[in-house]
Amino acid sequence: MRRLLCALGVTAAVSGCSYPTDVTITSPPPVLSPPMGWNSWNSGIEVDDRSIRETIDAMVSSGMRDAGYTYVNLDAGWAAPERNSTGELVADPERFPLGLKPLVDYAHERGLKFGLYSSPFNQTCGQGTGTAGLGHETSDAATFAAWGIDFLKYDWCSADADHDEQVEVFGAMGSALRKTGRHIVYSINPNSSGDTAAGRRFDWSGIADVVRTSGDLVPLWRSALPQNRGADPFAAGMFSGVPDQFADAVTAVPRPAYRGDPDMLVVGVTWGEFFLNHREQLRRNLQTQSLTADQRALVEPLLNMSQQTAQRLAAAQPSLTIDEQRSHFSLWALLGAPLLAGNDLRTMSPTTLSILTNRDVIAVDQDALMAQVRQVSGDGRIWAKPLADSSVAVALFNSSDTPADMATTAAEVGLPPSTCYTSHDLWTGHTANTTGGIVAESVAPHAVRLLRIQESNACSG
Repeated sequence: MRRLLCALGVTAAVSGCSYPTDVTITSPPPVLSPPMGWNSWNSGIEVDDRSIRETIDAMVSSGMRDAGYTYVNLDAGWAAPERNSTGELVADPERFPLGLKPLVDYAHERGLKFGLYSSPFNQTCGQGTGTAGLGHETSDAATFAAWGIDFLKYDWCSADADHDEQVEVFGAMGSALRKTGRHIVYSINPNSSGDTAAGRRFDWSGIADVVRTSGDLVPLWRSALPQNRGADPFAAGMFSGVPDQFADAVTAVPRPAYRGDPDMLVVGVTWGEFFLNHREQLRRNLQTQSLTADQRALVEPLLNMSQQTAQRLAAAQPSLTIDEQRSHFSLWALLGAPLLAGNDLRTMSPTTLSILTNRDVIAVDQDALMAQVRQVSGDGRIWAKPLADSSVAVALFNSSDTPADMATTAAEVGLPPSTCYTSHDLWTGHTANTTGGIVAESVAPHAVRLLRIQESNACSG
């Protein structure tokens, strides 16, 4: 999501960078299941000690921890603008006056894990170039390990997109993390570059545990924003909605050595709060960043936008409906994607909580077989994913704007021949028996019927 800030014009040139040399890349152990947790970016909440402690408390009290959400990940904005006198990363002293270690301990004491965001370049993202990791891999990894960090999101954040360079730079940080002796899940985003498809075009085995396979997801279905004259960063088509993001992610070649990441969840996040909160977050971040006159000329028109204009843009885009949010969560589960919630956990509605903690859907995401979802129909409406207990997860997905009837068969979704099957609807909880036909009538626009189907003897008699 840092490309949002890039679109707002936060760009900088890194000078004096030296690339790591003689890097020996040590391969990571396989990630057994997609990570689940929360990331601070999409909500746009304050990234400070108080807000994150409240979020940790909410993860526990809401039942999200018990549903499997264990990582509390701080995205861009946690670090001080510059390194300390010895070249080490430090937390922003105003946001985290006690430093990060007490906060990490607070999470660990409550059965949670803690993650951070960093970048080798920080040229086009939401954190300043003074914290760029290139050339600091060993010291940064040691710092993360000393703090007790469990997850690192490493964002490319540079227009340069040479694949060999990406392998070298991403590999250097991965190897440094593993040499600390602490298990830190390593998530990379090679797409925040001039090659927005790098994550799914190349094989990143041996480099990272999690790899972004698509661009940036924002909380919308498809853009309905008005076209504006000039360099409007919120003009239609700049960001991907749920179905387009899924379509990109599903084309990634499956790699057993790492998990593909179609970006963080936007369940429970409205477009209005996303836009307005990030505009304000950009304003706050720039108060501590050193920008050139040219860079300020890029961002000041947006920051000087009238509140009326900002409110108009916030209201112009419909937020995701409940059906669309359920479809989003279902599709990510079929992908076996990391489930990193992005909403404000402190104020989420019962409906949002019920979507995020649907254990039947989570089980599809976390299934031990880690099979790839495949398209059954040629129109992108019916998808199937084999599961470890020999059942099959089947999604009848209506991406169109009108209600639709959909049908398939047990044979078409990959089940063995049988005289009876049991079908369990993972959203309604309804269970039915069938002799082989799988039918969904009048599926609402943008909605999904997510079923778990298996052989049964319940049809006899």
